[in-house]
Amino acid sequence: MSEEVKIVYHEVDFLLPVHRFNIRFSYVTKKRLPFVREFVLRLVHVSPVMPPDIANYFGLSEREAAEAISDLVDKGDLQFLENGQIDLTSKSRDYFGELGGTPRVSALVESGGAFSFELASFNCVGTKRNHGDWAPGLRLEIPNDTVANSERLVRKKFQEHFYTIQEKGFWEHKSVSEDPGRPSIYTMESVRKLGQEPLRLISRFAIDSEGMPVERADFEVLDDSSSVQDLVTDAIASAQKPTNVADIARAMEILEDRETLTLFNDNSIDVTKVIQDRDAGALNDSAWIPFLGPIYSQENWELIDRYLKKHSDSSNSRDDSPPDLVWLAPADGFWGQSMKTSACLDALVDQAVTKGRKSTRSYTPKLFVPIQDSKDRHSIHRWKQQFSKHKSSVFGLLEGFLDGNVEVLLFSDRFAVVTYHVAKRESLPVTLPLGFVTEDPHRIKVISGFVEDYISGVVGFDNPRDLGPLSKL
Repeated sequence: MSEEVKIVYHEVDFLLPVHRFNIRFSYVTKKRLPFVREFVLRLVHVSPVMPPDIANYFGLSEREAAEAISDLVDKGDLQFLENGQIDLTSKSRDYFGELGGTPRVSALVESGGAFSFELASFNCVGTKRNHGDWAPGLRLEIPNDTVANSERLVRKKFQEHFYTIQEKGFWEHKSVSEDPGRPSIYTMESVRKLGQEPLRLISRFAIDSEGMPVERADFEVLDDSSSVQDLVTDAIASAQKPTNVADIARAMEILEDRETLTLFNDNSIDVTKVIQDRDAGALNDSAWIPFLGPIYSQENWELIDRYLKKHSDSSNSRDDSPPDLVWLAPADGFWGQSMKTSACLDALVDQAVTKGRKSTRSYTPKLFVPIQDSKDRHSIHRWKQQFSKHKSSVFGLLEGFLDGNVEVLLFSDRFAVVTYHVAKRESLPVTLPLGFVTEDPHRIKVISGFVEDYISGVVGFDNPRDLGPLSKL
């Protein structure tokens, strides 16, 4: 494998606060002159002429030519020389950029509209509302004084980046000319904040073929990503947990998983072996197929969805108690910080019931999310906000399953998915998810035994780990 290959191992959404403003301003642009005025000036621009020359050139009567010349003299565009010739004034010479060019005069235009600015570097990010949600995703924290003074700061940034904002088409440059020239700001009339919303920035974290991290890419939507990258680094540091390689090894031993351990190398992960084993497993319909990255990434979810469809079709539709499909989330700061998580839960809920006149339920989806305890309102609120569509299918679970490092998706005795969330903060910025899919009955029995024991267990008298659906918390 080429050393230049980059393998994405995680995807995290970062939420950058954006303020929307109503901005009113005036700008100066260039416009063409009326027909007669333009061509008289263009003629005189080539060389001073006598009044009869203008009449002859344009086919005007002596009276019409005199009126045209008089009007231009009154406007300060023409002047008479001592020899009787007509010449341009210093004012009208400024209308021309070059000899023989088209004369243009300045015009003052009032304009304005709604503009959105992110609060890290104050890049203008458009004029339309994105109607984004504040969950899921890691929020980038902006200093309070910046938030409080955003109107003043935007007034300054709008003027500094006036040309860039116009060139991106964020406001219409009105002109009667086909080639209006470059406008320039004349005055800022008002800047009024309308509201706040998040700008969702998707960051894909990658490693090279040796398992070493690759530098993060800048965000294309932003002209300047430097300040935002600093905020991303801070958000990552806040969500990181201590290195857990030894804990991961113990979890593998508990789950009797010897294969996944062979995917590690001295740096982190043997990417080449992961890919080779995955391709070979898929080709041979192996009982163990490894994968890299969160299960809700597009490629991994396509793999899981094939198993889901296969075993949903084989479910006993006449059973009054369809099996549970359990998705047990890890206690990891980076898990679920992507819109794709909700999309995957949507798919599980949607596919649980067959379509048609006599619909049947193939399984009952249950997503268990980690909560410290029943008083952990912050986590409960976050999960309710993130999975608002399916709160009855999402359950609170006291965190601690295999030290919060392991994620499981279990479909009764049909198939299982296990993902280890590896933290190596000394080398990897975010958790590295590494897992496998299996249909092996023995593996499934071992996995389901630990999952069922944990979910059904208690931590004290009348204190079950399963806190019930979010809709009742």
